[in-house]
Amino acid sequence: MLPGRFTVVRHLEDVERFRFDLVESGKEDSRIEYYTACYEACIPKSFWNISGDGINFNEEVFRRIVCTYVRKHKIAAKKGYGLLFLGDNGTGKTTFMSFILTQMLKRGYSVYYTTLAQLDIDIKRSFHDRDWDRRLEQAFDSNFMAVDEIGKEHYRSDSYLNTRLELLLKRRNDNNDPTLLSTNLDYNSLSDMYGASITSMLEGKYLRVAMESGDFRKKVYSDMERNMGFR
Repeated sequence: MLPGRFTVVRHLEDVERFRFDLVESGKEDSRIEYYTACYEACIPKSFWNISGDGINFNEEVFRRIVCTYVRKHKIAAKKGYGLLFLGDNGTGKTTFMSFILTQMLKRGYSVYYTTLAQLDIDIKRSFHDRDWDRRLEQAFDSNFMAVDEIGKEHYRSDSYLNTRLELLLKRRNDNNDPTLLSTNLDYNSLSDMYGASITSMLEGKYLRVAMESGDFRKKVYSDMERNMGFR
């Protein structure tokens, strides 16, 4: 097992079924343990095998910010330093956050990935499921956590979810647990949306990372057409 890893939101039966399928597929033990850890941490599957060699967008941000953050992860873990990625869709925010989480996982830290939309679903489920609530609380205390797609239009007027997000960020801020955040909003719009309390936390322990525009998914689409023989 990867040192420092623990089960988060996934139910044990789902984890064991996932692991069994990997064993049946003939994966080597190290891959089984790593993929199971990624699955438990809810990291998007597309990014389980991501490496620096595969980054061909926002390369300057990746080299200067993301790689430096990974290299100095012990300081980030001790001080609770996080990153706030700001940029349009398709600029690589999820990719970069997932890369950091997988690198931390390989170094023995517990990690957890979620989106604001999924967070809303999970919190509401915890109202009537005590076991789920326990698992979610455990996830919230992961060494490194990523919350993707904050500031989505649908949730801008959801005062309850905004309050829960504020409490979550304050909890991690007070415990010096690093959090990675991403948004499509610019910083001023994000501050206006969430108010003084969250803004104060963002200005204390989060480096703002501006992503250059340009949708890398267009290249993914082009690769799909070529790989599938559609053109």
